[in-house]
Order: sequence, then structure tokens, then C-alpha cells
Amino acid sequence: MTDDFLDLAGWQAMLAREPGPLPDDCIAILRRADFAARRGTLLTWSAGRAELRAFEGDGGMAVLLVADAEAIAALRSRGIESIPALVRQGKLHPYILKTMDQLEDAGAMDFVEDVGLVFPKH
Repeated sequence: MTDDFLDLAGWQAMLAREPGPLPDDCIAILRRADFAARRGTLLTWSAGRAELRAFEGDGGMAVLLVADAEAIAALRSRGIESIPALVRQGKLHPYILKTMDQLEDAGAMDFVEDVGLVFPKH
């Protein structure tokens, strides 16, 4: 049995189907078990490229998406447009790890807005 999460060619194909560019500052996906363990494999999307790297509790990304297996399958098949529904269903938990100004500077603000992520008002 293959692990689709680790299949970079599949992720690259998904990114190639996306209509708009991704920000230079990376968007990252982490499996729920790896998030809980604070170590594992991190999948990053940055400027249209998918890459894998080790995760040890810190990744320097703009947005971290913590996903269960169902969310990973949906992302691979339906792409970025599936993110809002997956968040509402509780299958994908987004963490915005940069300030609004940092997101704007990195070109990631459009991604955050396009997928319906919001900042809490304090």
C-alpha cells in the first residue's frame, strides 16, 4: 500500500491544476498524528512546487493545514478549492502562523482570503 501523502508527483499534478499561483511563503500540510507528535513529515506548497521535509515542531511556514486522511484524499482529488468545506467539516485545521502584515509581504494574503480563512477579532 502506498502513502499518497508522500507522493510528490501527485501533489505536483494537483498544484498544476490550480488556476492561480501560490505565495512564495509556503503553505504546509501536516498529518494529524505528526502534529500531535510534534515531528514527522511536512508537505509544503510554495510558488507552485510541492516538497517534503522533516517537521520537528517548527516549520517557518505562513499557513499550516493539519489534515486527517480524508482531508488529504480530498485535497489531492479536488485541490485547494476543497479547503473551506474541509475546515467546516473539522477534517482540516488551519493555523495562520504569520501576522497580517507578514502574510501581505509574502503574497500569502490572497491565499488566506481565497480559501476563506479568517483572523479572529480581539
